[in-house]
Amino acid sequence: MKNGSQKKTAKLDSMSEPADLRAQIEIRAHQLWRESGSRHGEDLNHWLQAERELLSRPDETRRNA
Repeated sequence: MKNGSQKKTAKLDSMSEPADLRAQIEIRAHQLWRESGSRHGEDLNHWLQAERELLSRPDETRRNA
């Protein structure tokens, strides 16, 4: 029984990672938008830049961000 609960926990942890990453990207994209003077029409560029920044970090850094 103990081993089964460990597998479930590991599965839940891995399932939450994409949601955590998405939230981190969203926060960083918003920061970039604010830094650019809150101009409209650059949302995709900010999102893609935030993705590049976060995905270029080592895994451990991303989890602790």
